[in-house]
Amino acid sequence: MKITFVNLPTALKQPLEDILPLLSFSVGEDGIPVTVRQNENGPELVVNGDDITLSYHKIPEFFRLLTMLPSHVGKDGTYAERPAHEDLCLMSDCSRNAVLHMDAAKRMIRYLALMGFTAFMLYTEDTYEIPEYPAFGHMRGRYSHAELKEIDDYAASYGIEVIPCIQVLGHLTAALKWPDFNGIKEDEHILLVGADGTYQLIDAMLRTCRECFRSKRIHIGMDEAHGIGRGAYLTQHGYRPSAEIFLEHLNKVVGMCQEYDFAPMIWSDMFFRTSGFPWYYTDEGEIPQHVVEMVPEGVTTVYWDYYNYDKKMVRHMLDCHHKLGRPVAFAGGAWKWASLAPRNYYSLGANDVQLPLCREDRLPLVIATAWGDHGALCSHFSVMTTLQQYAEYCYAKGEDRDWVKERFEETFHLPFDTFLLLDEPNRISGVNLQYEAHLESFHLFYNDPLHGIMDPHILPEYTEEYAEKARRLEQADGGQFEYIFRTSRALCRLLSLKATLSKDIRQAYDTGDRDTLRTIAEERIPATLEALEAYHEAHRAEWHHDNKPFGFDVVDLRNGGIKERLRSAQRTIEAYLEGHIDRIAQLEEPIYTRTPSFIGYQNLVSFSVLSR
Repeated sequence: MKITFVNLPTALKQPLEDILPLLSFSVGEDGIPVTVRQNENGPELVVNGDDITLSYHKIPEFFRLLTMLPSHVGKDGTYAERPAHEDLCLMSDCSRNAVLHMDAAKRMIRYLALMGFTAFMLYTEDTYEIPEYPAFGHMRGRYSHAELKEIDDYAASYGIEVIPCIQVLGHLTAALKWPDFNGIKEDEHILLVGADGTYQLIDAMLRTCRECFRSKRIHIGMDEAHGIGRGAYLTQHGYRPSAEIFLEHLNKVVGMCQEYDFAPMIWSDMFFRTSGFPWYYTDEGEIPQHVVEMVPEGVTTVYWDYYNYDKKMVRHMLDCHHKLGRPVAFAGGAWKWASLAPRNYYSLGANDVQLPLCREDRLPLVIATAWGDHGALCSHFSVMTTLQQYAEYCYAKGEDRDWVKERFEETFHLPFDTFLLLDEPNRISGVNLQYEAHLESFHLFYNDPLHGIMDPHILPEYTEEYAEKARRLEQADGGQFEYIFRTSRALCRLLSLKATLSKDIRQAYDTGDRDTLRTIAEERIPATLEALEAYHEAHRAEWHHDNKPFGFDVVDLRNGGIKERLRSAQRTIEAYLEGHIDRIAQLEEPIYTRTPSFIGYQNLVSFSVLSR
């Protein structure tokens, strides 16, 4: 199909040219005429015979309608959408090793435009340049000022606002490890409230953001500062309620933001954590009035919820946020973190609970967060099905899964269910991933062949399950995401060999089955090592397709550690079989059957100091 645009604004010609390879039609002088107009209402397609009009209010709506255009040509009628939210945003985590390189950041912007997203956040704890602090983000793939300006300009051409997303209190571990910041640390994670140097650093952060971004908004983080008032602050000033310290800092920083013409937003969990709640999420109770009264004007509170399938709790949490008397935004999860594979299925189910309530409240801003905890082992682009669902809840019928599937295929030219095969490494027997955020591929990948911490949770059928998953993925055409599918295939092949390895070694040892032990040492471990190398190379290619090279050193070290543990297990078994040792000490120890806590999953990695 060829289209001729009539009255196309000059400003849209270059972005349209850049995005054309992602569309299912071409543009030329002798094509079907489509008149382009801007309106005050929202996206509309009107087809009346040969008279086609495409109308949009915000620029991303124009690109969203382009994905629908081929299916509407030749069908008389009007298709109109009225967005439920003023802004729909993706937050990509660029602080846990995987920093999007320039080409990938621009590719993501084009995808966001096609779905109708109007905002983009690059979550940068220390991965942006502050010239007067040379240690800040050193060797972490930090963005230069020129790079941030280029991303901001490119996004603006698609009508997408890049909102700076930083941290001004906690989550600064990677920066605070440097001695340059010794005088302004509460502890290894948190800045010291009240210290002059703290506010000099924050001023430099805000000045950098003002120089690099045209946005009037800024996300300043301030979440999960669990140790506030309990470290250096306590030593210097004595005890003071953490809520008071937090709110003092918040008021100070909000004032600084306003001096730089920024309207700040913050993650809201500390209002709950410092108000006596046992945890962040609750379906009862209220934030104390004296805390409410101290929340500064001009700050937006962002309610983040990545787990909740409990409608009552989500409703209560939204109500608590509204009672703070400040603008409220919502941030849900596009689950790609703390695992080797995405969990789109889990995200889709949680969104079906959370996003209708956000739509009901007409929240001005909804954010899909794609975090990278534990080393950003999944591609930034592995959650596109989830992002499409976010778009449909904003513009149309997100609750209608068939509609979401249709829209995904129109946008990405790939079946929705095919893309969901990327979840397969986590979807195994005994785990309902629609309702549980388990990290199964992570468990099985890092489970030590001799220590076997996760052995009680491993089923014998995992070997064939993963072999079948690899076969299904081999039959799938990943289209423009084929590079991610290659990694997933290699992972499933590896787990078909490794998933039950530790348990099989222990069982053969316990039963005195020396023949099986010999087969494991001579055949299975070498095959597993070969599969590990293939997975590592596929992951390496995927990483460099999306990210700056910084951070893959952590993957090298982790996978190298697994390789050496497999070799060590092989040598230990051989020594036992040859009589050089009369017992394998690790296998004499009974397995402890308690599952590690969610926070403790990284302990499966023996070098967890590198888990960022």
